[in-house]
Amino acid sequence: MPTTARACVRTAWLAALFMGAALGAARAADEAPQTFNWWPIPTPDSQPIEIIMGPDRNLWFTLQDANSVARLERDGTITQFPLPTFGFPLDITIGPDGQVWFTEGNGRIGRITPSGSILEIPYDNSDPALGITAGPNATLWFTTIGDRVWRLEMGGVLTPFDLPANTFPGDIALGSDGNLWFAQASGLGRMTPDGTYTPFAVGEVTPFAITPGPDGNIWFTERFGRIGKITPAGDLTFYPTDLHTLDSIVSGAGDTLWFTSFGDDRIARITTDGVIDASHVFPASGPTGIFANRVGVWFLGYANDRVYRVTFR
Repeated sequence: MPTTARACVRTAWLAALFMGAALGAARAADEAPQTFNWWPIPTPDSQPIEIIMGPDRNLWFTLQDANSVARLERDGTITQFPLPTFGFPLDITIGPDGQVWFTEGNGRIGRITPSGSILEIPYDNSDPALGITAGPNATLWFTTIGDRVWRLEMGGVLTPFDLPANTFPGDIALGSDGNLWFAQASGLGRMTPDGTYTPFAVGEVTPFAITPGPDGNIWFTERFGRIGKITPAGDLTFYPTDLHTLDSIVSGAGDTLWFTSFGDDRIARITTDGVIDASHVFPASGPTGIFANRVGVWFLGYANDRVYRVTFR
């Protein structure tokens, strides 16, 4: 049965959310942060991982240790939907069918409807799924620990594409070039819709999270102090930061992206020209998943079982 809680706990004026370089006047007017709220997740030690806005305009997120997918409604109600099997849900996305899809650690991926009905689709006896994204031509793509990228056609056909041993694919995103891009050991991978794979080395540090940027490039986090971008042609640029244990990254409004700093209990914004502005500390939050639009930013407090929202004017 679903678990529900409703509690808008705190609203605070943010006098100085951003501590980095000054923002341009136009962007400041559009995205001036004003307040933040947070809501407690009903299950303690739930390990919230990733978050997305669903077709119903509610926020949907995965709770790994609670074995659930949860929904945050606009009135602050959080409802948890337990998985039919024990699956450790991880990544989450909107599929080409307009439904919410997620990965599991038990050889399945899942789909959940706005009403909370869950369908699990097995693809392997044991290989855990990691990243997931909608692809071109009504397809869904996901990565697995077993050095594979999978394509699911909405008609139900599953196709695996094998990668070289020890590639370790992770987070995955659809690029502006129509190809699939994913984080992998010490680099990035690109896969065409027909399964042709090309690796790109980035150095000794493995990229963690990946997202398409508003500039047509792919952006990614590295755990220890860099944001990177790669063009469709494969040209790399890096932007260092003093923030630590960087986690998720997502496109925001205009020319911005947002990312979380798990190690510093902060979120931060980076412009497409590389200017980084970090927030104040959200104590003991351990931010993981993040979603942003023109209204605000929502992120998950892994360490304190909360969903946060920073609201713009």
